[in-house]
Amino acid sequence: MPDFYLAQRLKKLCETPCTLLWLEGSKHERVLSVRLQESKLILNLSDQTSRVVVFERYSVTAVGLQFWSQGRPGVLFRWEQVPREVWDSRKSTALKMPHVPNPDEPPPTAA
Repeated sequence: MPDFYLAQRLKKLCETPCTLLWLEGSKHERVLSVRLQESKLILNLSDQTSRVVVFERYSVTAVGLQFWSQGRPGVLFRWEQVPREVWDSRKSTALKMPHVPNPDEPPPTAA
């Protein structure tokens, strides 16, 4: 059974309107959802992948939760500068925008 305190802190972190990042070394990935199973943290990432982190211990930090897996730290980070809605709306807007040609440029077939 997962640690009750950890489950509560994780729930509180996930309910914030901030963007969540998983930081490990010099890499970072945006987290869409988190699930806790015993000593496993299951992260659904923005690149349509899942990551399973089996951790031995954790600590609560001012900006999130830090986990140690095989002696290496990883941080579930609350990025307050970018609200979750703003990031999601930018991404969805960028995906939905059609290509609008520049009227000053000739069409690609013109030479």
